[in-house]
Amino acid sequence: MANRTSLKRQRISAILDSAEKAIVENGLFSLSLLELARQSGCSVNTLYNYFSNREDIAVSLFNRYIGKWGVQASREISQHRYSFAERFIAMQMIWVYRQHRDIDEGGIQFLAAIPCVWKHASHQRISTTRQLLDTWFTLNREFLMMAREQGELAATDAQIDECLLMVSITERGFSLLANNYLFREHIISMPLRKIFDSMSEELKQFQWKTAVSDESFNRVLELVTSVNEQLSDYHIDNLIYDIEDK
Repeated sequence: MANRTSLKRQRISAILDSAEKAIVENGLFSLSLLELARQSGCSVNTLYNYFSNREDIAVSLFNRYIGKWGVQASREISQHRYSFAERFIAMQMIWVYRQHRDIDEGGIQFLAAIPCVWKHASHQRISTTRQLLDTWFTLNREFLMMAREQGELAATDAQIDECLLMVSITERGFSLLANNYLFREHIISMPLRKIFDSMSEELKQFQWKTAVSDESFNRVLELVTSVNEQLSDYHIDNLIYDIEDK
């Protein structure tokens, strides 16, 4: 049983690796499942056992992205020895940092903005997405709650939820425009320091015990750089399979 499960997971990972490469080269809507099966070294029937259509594959790739750079990155950042404010900002800034460095050629992280993808993907994959997003949000919220319990910030539940929404809007807005060839050059000309300052301003309402200082930007940048390198070769698939196999 264990060997069968391991083989299944290896096949799915191989299909997703090939799919991501194909989407980068030709785009999502040119993705051929027949060609994908050939490139993945499996039969078409085997591929359809795991994925109902290309939208299902697209959502699976999106889940990889959220799992690694949302869930796992937040976990890693929260464990470092920086102030609560610096770590929380780093949890949001890692997305901005990555977009500032490189464009997401396949647009994987922006599949959430394509309604037809979610209309045709399987309920199982969409359920996994919801669980990953809920986990990511909960990690951020619980981190702020822990800071409050330890006397590191003063904020109501409503203020915490509003802040999570606002910093998410700032991060998503930057990432979306930075990944558009028409806007990218203008958007990435904006220094990371300005994004950091915008988030820091929003967080002032928390009345941090250890406030964000002029040196905090360099520490946050050091932290996101370190975690980005740490996770660059990290395989997130097992975390996702554990959710799907429950």
